[in-house]
Amino acid sequence: MFSIALPHLKAAERAATDGCTIEEALVFLRQMSLDDFGLLMISLPNKDYPSLSRLLPAMASDEVQKTWTGASGLDLYRQTASFARQLENNYTRHTKKPLAGSDILDFGCGYGRILRMMYYYSDPSSIWGVDAWDKSLNLCREARLPGKFALSDRMPSDLPVDDQKFDLIFAFSVFTHLAPSTAKACLAAVRKHIKPDGLLVATIRPIEFWPFIDRMRKTSTAAQMQSNHRLNGFAYLPHGGVEGETYGDISCEIDFLAGDGWKIVGHDRSTLDPFQVSVLMQRDF
Repeated sequence: MFSIALPHLKAAERAATDGCTIEEALVFLRQMSLDDFGLLMISLPNKDYPSLSRLLPAMASDEVQKTWTGASGLDLYRQTASFARQLENNYTRHTKKPLAGSDILDFGCGYGRILRMMYYYSDPSSIWGVDAWDKSLNLCREARLPGKFALSDRMPSDLPVDDQKFDLIFAFSVFTHLAPSTAKACLAAVRKHIKPDGLLVATIRPIEFWPFIDRMRKTSTAAQMQSNHRLNGFAYLPHGGVEGETYGDISCEIDFLAGDGWKIVGHDRSTLDPFQVSVLMQRDF
């Protein structure tokens, strides 16, 4: 981290030593760049900043990072920061409002990888994380992530967020795995909790995903999956066992998520994580 970030880090460390709240520490830390903020978050606990390490959440272990996402450390962080910038850029572009101070929901939060970056924009009281796997939420709690967390159903009819509505909802690498019927159920549940001018960002896999996954897994499903995709607008390969009814691997066209009260307003992609295409959606009244 460069010296330009140090005055803000030192100010936050002094405030934390004096007993400040997380919200008060974030005021100092948000004066850094987004990347420096994120580098601090993935370094915790950090021996150079013991008071901030006690106040802020610990980063997940390399083992957890690799198990959940297939990568870890700085390589994974670059993808995370790129997606955070996508969120801010597209939210501002499509709502004409700043992301700072918004109500934010991480739908399928996992161990809180991307959620950690959202503290750069909003206080924990405005941030929710939901996931259908209780182990993910346990990791968030063990790391002391601030905010509100709740367990969602695999096939939800609603979300466990009371009557809260959000400015931004994002689902990273969630709709890339959901069976079509499950995806439609999740979209209907999410729609109940997005503000009229809010933005949903959900990543999907393009048709080019299948040759890549064949190379990774040493399988030979690409030709059939690409044929299904061209014929139906999507291709779904369920995982083995009961979970395959709702969970597997899926590629789809961007407009696959449209309808049922949703309209597509754009899409985005990062070359740092090329098989995660962000579909940008708003309510269709």
